[in-house]
Amino acid sequence: MSSGHTQRGLRKPPKKVSFIIVFSQDSTGDRRRKFPPGVTSHSGIFRIHVGFSLALVLLFGQGNRVSAQIESKPIILALDNWEARIYPESLSIVGKLKAPANEREGKEVVIAESPGKIFRVESLKTAPNSALWKIPELGLSVELTAKKNRLQIRFQGTGELEFRWPVTGRDPSLSALIYPDGEGLYIPLDDPFWRTISKLDPCRNTHGGLSMPFWSYRWGGGSWTYLAVSDLQTTLCLSESGERLFAVATHNFRRRDGFPPYEIEIWPGGDSPVSPALEVRQWLVEAGQYATLDQKARANPEAAKLLGAAHAYIYGDGRSLEFLRELARMGVDRMWLGFDENTGQDENIVGREYIEEAEKLGYLIGPYDTFDNAQDPGSADSLESVWGSDIYPTGCIVTERGEIQKGFAGRGCELSSEALALREPEERNMENRIVQRSRAGINSYFLDSDAFGDLYDDYSKAHPMTPALDRRNRLARMRIIAEKHRLVLGSEGGAAWSAPVIAFAHGTEAVSNALLWALQRDKQRYGGWWPPTRPAIFFKPVNPGEDFRRARYDPSYRLPLYQAAFHGSVISADRWETPLTKFPVLIQVRSLLETLYNVPSMWSLDLRQLQENRRAFLSLYSFFSTIHRSAGNRPLTDFEWLTPDRLVQRTRFGDEIELTANFGRAPFQSLPPMCVEARWLKSGRRQRYCPEPFRKISPAP
Repeated sequence: MSSGHTQRGLRKPPKKVSFIIVFSQDSTGDRRRKFPPGVTSHSGIFRIHVGFSLALVLLFGQGNRVSAQIESKPIILALDNWEARIYPESLSIVGKLKAPANEREGKEVVIAESPGKIFRVESLKTAPNSALWKIPELGLSVELTAKKNRLQIRFQGTGELEFRWPVTGRDPSLSALIYPDGEGLYIPLDDPFWRTISKLDPCRNTHGGLSMPFWSYRWGGGSWTYLAVSDLQTTLCLSESGERLFAVATHNFRRRDGFPPYEIEIWPGGDSPVSPALEVRQWLVEAGQYATLDQKARANPEAAKLLGAAHAYIYGDGRSLEFLRELARMGVDRMWLGFDENTGQDENIVGREYIEEAEKLGYLIGPYDTFDNAQDPGSADSLESVWGSDIYPTGCIVTERGEIQKGFAGRGCELSSEALALREPEERNMENRIVQRSRAGINSYFLDSDAFGDLYDDYSKAHPMTPALDRRNRLARMRIIAEKHRLVLGSEGGAAWSAPVIAFAHGTEAVSNALLWALQRDKQRYGGWWPPTRPAIFFKPVNPGEDFRRARYDPSYRLPLYQAAFHGSVISADRWETPLTKFPVLIQVRSLLETLYNVPSMWSLDLRQLQENRRAFLSLYSFFSTIHRSAGNRPLTDFEWLTPDRLVQRTRFGDEIELTANFGRAPFQSLPPMCVEARWLKSGRRQRYCPEPFRKISPAP
């Protein structure tokens, strides 16, 4: 150990120190064991209190056969408000906060473990703020650096490797997972409901499966956050042990990617449950990877029309001038209107006259499109999947087995972004598509899939592609729409890496989508795409089951993480096939969540739907639009629970406005149940909204 590290990084050991014992689980995953006298459970770790220096003892074996190895003293790196005790042989890390003035010892927690294996370490070097070593068995070089309050960890591989690290969340002092699934979830680690639901979709990649590449844990009055700087080829899986959830990250080092490093940052954070997302936002700003909505509006002033706008896809006579006149009579002066070009809507094509009238009213209007799917032109089920030349099937993604990658729901194929990019200089397939759709005068564009985070390997010899190249291609073509053609761009999902390019996202507000996909597979219950002027998938009301309601819309489990990171940058809404009227029993709670988070509602509209729900639409629009015009371009700066059951919640947006929602059954102070109140911070003015169940939800014919 270097003298520099000895001088700064190591302190005299305390009088009372601990062995830390990590044991592997048996084949059944059962970690519940009887501890010997003097030993206390510390998740997958034991503490044995002794009177001499700290060592790490790792137990290995299966069943009742256990062996032990003693690891060397830890490397200690000092950070701004904590210290990291690092055990190189096991890749375990213990974090210890600096003690407050009124306490002798700072709190400590196991923040990272390996899956129960010890490694031989070579070439260990330390410095005051860093440590590095090699693990020959894995072909890895490891480097840890202390920078302000963040521990930066970098693994460099030299061979193909599926590397499982870190294992997190097993320390019993960690109480809940802060999880950026869509908008965000708060999952108590011992919650029986989530221990069951998480098994439906346990693994998420960090470049899109999670809306942002981090996960965090609630710890006392603060949090611990893990940022996957290397979001590509990194997956986070939830698992269960001892009736508690924990998480394991896995990173794939691959030759075809060029073996880029695997980088993670870890830090302790603030006391708000959204502090991790606020801190990630600051990280993005410092890294130059953040663009505000005001910046986007300076580049294209039309983007400012998103402020205060409700979002709707229009069908049937919703594409008539009379529909626009009805909105005008209602006093609606901000809308985003989207439409597809379905061949079954020949009598309701959105043309220049409709678009011009919508723009006169102050609306944004644009087509739904996708560059992600290709089908045989002779049998294609949508115009968006028809391309010129011989793109189908020669532009299809080819799997490692040499098969064509099937498209969403088995429709045609997944179209390779690299195949399109290579053909673009000569064939101009994408440019022609955008120009053709722009001729009618649109001012917005919705490009499905590109920001969702589905990134592919393409093993085609004609257009080979890695996920990294796929992402670069998607960002490049989204920039063409937004910057060259100056159209207000939206896309699906709004994964964090897409946020500097897009102005709005649909689907970001959705969480626990595995339950939605299962429900949608029941076409008779959920509805399909017929009739084209009023598709049942959008207009047929559905009464979902209890698990669906709890996992997706229970406010005690929801967190505005995406808003904490991107409010004031990206306007986000729910999915287009889950408009507000789709689930009548959830209308009130969804309306409150959306107004509390200051995000627009999603609608499927025609004249009939608008007229039958005129009062409810206008009541929500009037409350939301006024607030969003003032605060939609401001950051979310705080979120808090005001009651122990987490059913009274408060958000704050800059120095403009504070919103308090009561999801409970009893009044909170003067706020009635199922109501939200806005308070303007400068004037003190208050405004209240209490959504009612919609009076009538029209079934699809």
